[in-house]
Amino acid sequence: MTVEVLSPSAVVVGATAADRKKAIALVGSILVAEGCVKSEYVTQMQEREEIVSTYLGNGISLPHGTNESKEYVLRTGLAVAQFPEGVPWGDEPAHLVIGLAATSDEHLKVLARLGTILGDQDLCRRLGSTLDAAEIHRALTAPETDAPSSNGHPARSDEVARELKITNPHGLHARPAATVVDRVRPFGAEVVIHANGRKANARSITALLGLGAAMGDDVRIVARGADAQSATDAVAAILTSTTEG
Repeated sequence: MTVEVLSPSAVVVGATAADRKKAIALVGSILVAEGCVKSEYVTQMQEREEIVSTYLGNGISLPHGTNESKEYVLRTGLAVAQFPEGVPWGDEPAHLVIGLAATSDEHLKVLARLGTILGDQDLCRRLGSTLDAAEIHRALTAPETDAPSSNGHPARSDEVARELKITNPHGLHARPAATVVDRVRPFGAEVVIHANGRKANARSITALLGLGAAMGDDVRIVARGADAQSATDAVAAILTSTTEG
């Protein structure tokens, strides 16, 4: 999917920005120049960032507009700006800022692909410092390998498993994924979510995005530990919410 929405000209390396507002302005201007969005979309990106941070971890941030900003999107596209010195983004600096614009729920496929790639800490570190824009483009548009099977694990006595269908209208988009990570943080249980032939640690936003899970998809939550039931219920509540953004 990303090979169709990220052009080589939309990748910039060696950029600098004093803060995340200026970094978003840069990737937003690239999206405008690429013919993906109208200039009003960049303002919506800034406003969304004030609502909730789009920092994913591993030095990666994924700013994008709100649902209401879709009227300013001309076509689905990505823009990438690399900041070797980092940009302050909450508790950690962002070295790779990826601007996203999408015309519909197809952005979930883009997020899934990015999540799979950007879950690799060593790769993220390399992409955040390379001098070669083509290396970043190749990494983000690399063909997807077959997902490992998520079956065949024997149940344990402290394991709780629950199968459900996602009713959250945003699936496991960035904000619901961040909510899942936040909700499982207090629990000691190991929580894994299975969907689309993949599995993801519920404590990793990038791993959750890599599932590509959307509304209507069947998922299986597996938790292991003393508080497995409570952790499972917390995750299930998010996935079956009809209001979570």
